[in-house]
Amino acid sequence: MPLHTNRDIGHESRLLIWEIEEPPEWFLEALHLDEDELLQYNRFRTDQRRVHWLAYRHLLKNVVGKGKQIRVKYDPHSKPFIDLSDEHISVSHSGKFAAVITSKSSRVGIDIEQIHPRLHRVAGKFLSPEEGNAEDTELSTEHLCLHWCAKEAIYKLHGERELDFLKHIRILKPEENPNGMLAGRIIQNGSLQECELRAEKIEDYYLVIAMNSIGS
Repeated sequence: MPLHTNRDIGHESRLLIWEIEEPPEWFLEALHLDEDELLQYNRFRTDQRRVHWLAYRHLLKNVVGKGKQIRVKYDPHSKPFIDLSDEHISVSHSGKFAAVITSKSSRVGIDIEQIHPRLHRVAGKFLSPEEGNAEDTELSTEHLCLHWCAKEAIYKLHGERELDFLKHIRILKPEENPNGMLAGRIIQNGSLQECELRAEKIEDYYLVIAMNSIGS
């Protein structure tokens, strides 16, 4: 069982990461998917997409839920939630990792991304002038990956599709603190919302968690 990480994050929140070594068949045997889940599973066209989807379900059902028959559903904005539970969740996957954050006290968002040069090709779509010049070849791939992960985590925390990475989300100087606590903002419709971010590097991946106390 390659459970890479299982630890508390802040108050009543928990981070879990699965290092995927198993084929889809292993997860299928462990999960006992219901009819609706099997229909959704069979829509995926590649084994990688299937195994990512299965891995985070395995974390939620067999690690968080300890084998209980919990149901993972999605709201109208495609944000996942556990049916009949007040617990907040967010999920992410990239390469060989699947990650889940759960919280009883905070809204949460999570993103994990493998550091890859392709981010330089799309930097202008998510990096604002205040955050750095997207045309600057001196910006490191790690810098771009950390920005992307942080914005994706905030987007998932917000939970609605109208946020634009370039216009509405700002990350405050992550290059000065690539591991640990960061700050982010949602600037939209004349209002400003602060977000607490936690970043860490895992091998050649960045993981960022966004948290916001309920009611803020």
